[in-house]
Amino acid sequence: MKRLTAIVVMTFILGGCGQDPRKVQITEKNRHTFMQDIKDMKGLTVEEVRLLVAQQVSDGMKKSFGGEERQIIGKTVGDLLIDLKKDAAEQEHEAKKQERLAAEAKAKEDARSAELRKAINLTVIEKGFVHVDYEDYITIKVAYENTSGKDIRAFEGKVQFTDLFGKEIYESGLTISDPIKGSEKKIWRGNIRYNQFIDSQKSLRVTELSDMKVIWKPSNILFVDGSRIGEQP
Repeated sequence: MKRLTAIVVMTFILGGCGQDPRKVQITEKNRHTFMQDIKDMKGLTVEEVRLLVAQQVSDGMKKSFGGEERQIIGKTVGDLLIDLKKDAAEQEHEAKKQERLAAEAKAKEDARSAELRKAINLTVIEKGFVHVDYEDYITIKVAYENTSGKDIRAFEGKVQFTDLFGKEIYESGLTISDPIKGSEKKIWRGNIRYNQFIDSQKSLRVTELSDMKVIWKPSNILFVDGSRIGEQP
């Protein structure tokens, strides 16, 4: 589709007739063919031709799937270009806004996780597999340390397993409600019910712990004195 669009754009750019394509009227009869009427006319930029081609492709798809086409009858090509440029500018503005919000949210989450990791240091030190009462489980053994300087009542977060290049293999939620004093170290054992039809769990089972990175993503820490840091309930 991109190659076809590029060919169409170049065809328009190389056209020759001196009539102004922006003045061509769009009617019921030519609404789907006006691009043919202006293909030999000079005066449109590459971006303008791209917008017009994209608009016709979009209308064609909407028509095929029973959607509502853009109302363009009665407008000139110039009028349509004004609308298309306005829409493109609004879409670009919205896209940048969403990108900014996502970046801000990620930065906030990263900062919070960094603060929480300063309070609880955690890693997976063993991974295994067992069959109990007709059920299969991936077992994990976790070592953690309270580095906050305050007694912790409970904490929660996620443990992410990735390959050595950072590609996610599996991510699991983790909640530990065993109180731990300041500077104390403990061991926690847990398990994940294994489903052979879930590819991520299959990968977690067969990949050696030494061939994975473990990323601790704490989200909430509740202290014995009632204070907390992390996500608000």
